[in-house]
Amino acid sequence: MKMSNIQMRYDIIKKLNYELKDEDLNNKKLTPKVDISVTQNFQPKEKEYFGTIGLNIKFHLKESKKIVLKLELETEAGFYGNPKIKENEFKELVIKSGIMSLLQISRAKIISISANFGFVPPIYLPMLNINELVEKELEKAKISAK
Repeated sequence: MKMSNIQMRYDIIKKLNYELKDEDLNNKKLTPKVDISVTQNFQPKEKEYFGTIGLNIKFHLKESKKIVLKLELETEAGFYGNPKIKENEFKELVIKSGIMSLLQISRAKIISISANFGFVPPIYLPMLNINELVEKELEKAKISAK
């Protein structure tokens, strides 16, 4: 199998906020809400490309109009790129693959953290269609979607 032209070098949790307003969430009709914002930063090419993608995930559980749980997780991942590819190709790969990869890593961190907080079952982010988010980030980087 061929290696990708980008490689993730690190991922970190930059911020974690958690607030529980009701200890008993079992047997309640709860509605999840997820908001995700993205940051992107690309450095000028030296020996190889380098860029970061950050995700700020705000997750709420509501019972009717009352928010019973708030969780905010800010993560960041750094990517190096093959110096033989074009800059726009590097940015496109980081945005498309980076957002998807970091979302899955963040999802796993939320499951792990909430399990350690004593949630049975742990908090699972709902499945998300992030195509529009990726398109918006490509536009921000001035890359047309193919």
